[in-house]
Amino acid sequence: MASSPFQRRRRESGQAAVEAALCLPLVVFLILGTLQLFMLLQARILAQVAVYRAVRAGSLNHANCKAMTHAAVVTMLPTVDATPTGAKLAEAFRERSDNRLRVRGSSGKLFSEGPMVEIVRESPDVGWVRGLAGGEDLLFDAPTDSAAELRRRTLEIRMVAWYYMRIPFADWVLNRMFLAHFKLKRYTAANPLMPAQKNAGGWDDGGVTLPSGGWPGGDLGDRMVQWSAQGHYLFPIQVHAAMRMMTPVKATYFQGGAACGLHSF
Repeated sequence: MASSPFQRRRRESGQAAVEAALCLPLVVFLILGTLQLFMLLQARILAQVAVYRAVRAGSLNHANCKAMTHAAVVTMLPTVDATPTGAKLAEAFRERSDNRLRVRGSSGKLFSEGPMVEIVRESPDVGWVRGLAGGEDLLFDAPTDSAAELRRRTLEIRMVAWYYMRIPFADWVLNRMFLAHFKLKRYTAANPLMPAQKNAGGWDDGGVTLPSGGWPGGDLGDRMVQWSAQGHYLFPIQVHAAMRMMTPVKATYFQGGAACGLHSF
């Protein structure tokens, strides 16, 4: 028996509702995820600028950690606060001059325990700096062709800038993906399409290990997992820069070692 046009419209309407319910979460994630990824890309670009400004500040200030950290923090401020004017930038820096993020996530929770940047000086060598007569490189202006001497007069740093993801839903999903990619936490315990399949989030054939040695705040992966469990989703952006020293290095700025302390400001 043929159905009436009204009945056909009701069936089609119900089918459209089911299809929309199935597709809507994916569409929402695609929109929010794309936005979050572009913001992460912006943070990556700012981190590259920040490490350059940090190494330049260090080359002009005897490899002083405070000068380098402040230069990097100022550059990274647009990732955590609105800085459209000089006054807003100054206010944002005043709140984070101690190198603390202090940012509210998508859930409204205030995060303040993590640093904005962490800096490690790869060159000059700490042992050589501490052994300088008078605590300063007295031969800084002497011409030399020695590769070893040139390296000692080159400030080389590696830096991690912590980016806080704040786009709702996308921050959680991307964080779980990053944790699985770095072999820190399995994305899922079972395949949702095949419940009988175990360890669907395995990484035997993929993923990379997150380099984390020597950072001032400790292991990067451990902190990512710890903060994720608290509802804070952060991603460590690792960058590197080097520049010829413009001022002689001073041993007083290397008493704490190669890493720049997080609580010295």
